[in-house]
Amino acid sequence: MLRCMRLLFLSNLFPDTTQPWRGLDNVTLLHAMRQVRPDAEIRVLCLRPGHGGWHGARCELRPRPADQVFQPSYAWVPYLPKVGGLNDRLFAWGAARALKTLPQGWQPDALLVPWLFPDACGADRLSNLAALPMVAVAQGSDVHRYLDMPLRRRAILRLARRAQIITRSEDLRARLVRAGADAARVQTVYNGVDTSTFHPGDSAAARAALNLPKDGRLLLFVGNFLPVKGIDLLLHGMALAARSLPEKLRLVLIGSGPLQASLAAEAANAGLDSEALIWAGRKAPEEVAQFMRACDVVCLSSHNEGVPNVLLEALASGRAFVTTDVGGIGEILHAAPCGGYLVPGRSPAEYAQALSQALKTPPEEHRLSTHMSSFAWEKCAERYWQALALAPKQQA
Repeated sequence: MLRCMRLLFLSNLFPDTTQPWRGLDNVTLLHAMRQVRPDAEIRVLCLRPGHGGWHGARCELRPRPADQVFQPSYAWVPYLPKVGGLNDRLFAWGAARALKTLPQGWQPDALLVPWLFPDACGADRLSNLAALPMVAVAQGSDVHRYLDMPLRRRAILRLARRAQIITRSEDLRARLVRAGADAARVQTVYNGVDTSTFHPGDSAAARAALNLPKDGRLLLFVGNFLPVKGIDLLLHGMALAARSLPEKLRLVLIGSGPLQASLAAEAANAGLDSEALIWAGRKAPEEVAQFMRACDVVCLSSHNEGVPNVLLEALASGRAFVTTDVGGIGEILHAAPCGGYLVPGRSPAEYAQALSQALKTPPEEHRLSTHMSSFAWEKCAERYWQALALAPKQQA
């Protein structure tokens, strides 16, 4: 067991007061790791891609009050938006400069770096960190997309020869191993769930507290309004399902993104009236949990995913989900007691059928919630500490 460890978390995926939702799973993990190992000292360097990184401009971002315990330091790192295969080198350049902001004499014993490229691949290029054990975390599109890009693929496989890699689904692990990563260096650790926040509760009371309509059935989407989320399929599937339901069907959308205006138009084209969609904006986890208790079914329709936190949270809340069968989603569903429905393709009719079935046959919510106790963040944090203990030290 490592003692008095100094752990450096190095990534762009960490929240600040302007983007409190950014990297929320990562900061939640760090808080859980700190609870499991209160003797460890965890510091954060959050390196955000930005044009200020080219000339060393000061980054004025600030942490949320709850995250000040990690003494985070924010800095800009340069990047090239169109020639992305070089961004690991630019990340390394910016990170070398940012490392000088650490207190004099403070040297990390190990590195935790979520997001394989450019973050972990960039850290891999830093000579002054080369001897340290590193755990790198594959989150999703850093595997789904980047393994098809030659420069990024080469950098990721180079990283895999040095670091212990955690993937957030078995699907991501299999993709890395097929690409050439050493299977012994890659392990799956699912994200955790805050079971004290996400749990079953009275649906009518939750609707009243959120000022949601008392009548009808309620669907919930939580995420960014981006093309990869495929929300158009959800809208068209919902419109078909609504035609066969005797009650009003509404969809609450928590999140934001560039597609919001076009999604409203898409909903109208699908035949949904303006009252069918409730745009809730971004919400803190405690509010998301309340929306889950208010809803009947949680919905995703993504083109690719790892294992989305929102689905783990849905199960912990005792709510079924309907989602496209992508990434590692099936891994958590098949082990859960009647936890949801997978749509194999992108047919609105098939999505509508799954929605109708989920609404007609709700799960045993307390049985689902009890099953998800094994996904508590504490258990997840323990596995990260074990991975750090296993990560080999390199020859300086």
